[in-house]
Amino acid sequence: MHREIAVSTWSLCRHLGPIRSTRLDERGEHEFRVEHCYPEDVPLLEFGRFVRERYGLSHVELCQMHFPSSAKEYLDELRGKLAEAGCEVLNVPIDVGNISDEDEASRRHDLENVKRWMEVAAYVGSRYARVNSGRQAEGRENLSITIASYRELAAKAAELGITVLLENHGGVSAKPNNMLRLLEGVGSERFRLCPDTGNFPEEVRYQALEQLLPHAALVHVKSFEFDERGEEVRYDFPRAVRLIREFSAGAPVSVEFEGPGDQMQGVAQTVALLRRYLD
Repeated sequence: MHREIAVSTWSLCRHLGPIRSTRLDERGEHEFRVEHCYPEDVPLLEFGRFVRERYGLSHVELCQMHFPSSAKEYLDELRGKLAEAGCEVLNVPIDVGNISDEDEASRRHDLENVKRWMEVAAYVGSRYARVNSGRQAEGRENLSITIASYRELAAKAAELGITVLLENHGGVSAKPNNMLRLLEGVGSERFRLCPDTGNFPEEVRYQALEQLLPHAALVHVKSFEFDERGEEVRYDFPRAVRLIREFSAGAPVSVEFEGPGDQMQGVAQTVALLRRYLD
């Protein structure tokens, strides 16, 4: 079965310029803050063209942290560049705030911030917006707060015509059973999963993937390092891909290279592995 393969901006984060966080100002507009500086060898505006020319792929994942602006003028330019490149945005991963915060005022601010980024995702044509589950104080696990947050975000997603994704990305989502409880608790077709092949510890990785993949709208395929044959060395990559083929019902996959080596080469090697094992 042919699957769409995307490349995430996270895979090339050391080439995309500053990483930024956002908060909302009193008008509900984004305030951007630079958290880490990298060279801007591949501006976000050119990411679609770069992925098309370098890897022969037509789908991208644009992380919120790589947007230098959420102003309409910038987003219009970005949409135009993506259209010129013949690229579609599959997902906008949103890494702001804490939607599991027990402090209602803080959580409300963060939910509104997330919604503003969901509007950005929809405007640039993304199908999905991945929203982190957030975290709670050690020893506390009140999933009702997280469920309420995701229900609100799923309702917003329905208005926008997109779908919210939950990834195993630490915090509340670190446990596979929590992800399934959240999925059931929210109970919306606008709320699906984004399993990541690299984010669970080895002792639960494959069982967790088998549990979560049937509910996946998108899969993050993580890679780190490769041997002389071009095989991933930190976990059983072919086994993970077999599980994707068997259980995920054709969900697209997005490459997240997270290794210490050359990122551009790492993405190429990961794409080659996917082409070898996926179809």
